[in-house]
Amino acid sequence: MARLQSDTRGQPLPALCYALMLDKSSIVSAWREILRDRLAVHESSKLAARSGTRVDGEHRPSNRGERAAVTTQGYLAHAFGARTIELQDYLEALEDMGSAPRSEVVIGAVLTLSMDEQPAKTIALLPGGDATQLKLVSGTVTVLSTSSPLAAQLRDSEAGDSLEVEIGGRVIEVEIIAID
Repeated sequence: MARLQSDTRGQPLPALCYALMLDKSSIVSAWREILRDRLAVHESSKLAARSGTRVDGEHRPSNRGERAAVTTQGYLAHAFGARTIELQDYLEALEDMGSAPRSEVVIGAVLTLSMDEQPAKTIALLPGGDATQLKLVSGTVTVLSTSSPLAAQLRDSEAGDSLEVEIGGRVIEVEIIAID
């Protein structure tokens, strides 16, 4: 079992994800930038797909293949539009969640976990989390959503708890070292 890192007075470091010494605000900022970049790409792709659906006076599909291409572009534009709305919702939820420290496994928590006594890993539970690895100056953080299989099994647990969870068909022991 891993031990909690403490400051010089012996107090645990709750405001820092001590495995990597990353503060929560830098993790949230990095994730916000990724979501904004994805949103920009999807907006651009939606506009490009929509331009392929344009049918006007002299530009009419002349055969079934061209009509199918226009229809496909319409479906593609719709899908990009739906993903754009989803990304906007994630960004809004990220702003709404606040930066207050968490004491249990909930949205906005940054967890330091030890899995099967391996080196500690840092996981952030953020809106839109999709197992993206944030490579920050001080280390790597995995961003998950609260609906991910791991987060769902750890839900409402607290620092110091040890649980057996199923991941990929295997049961492993997970110790929650710290939560911010």
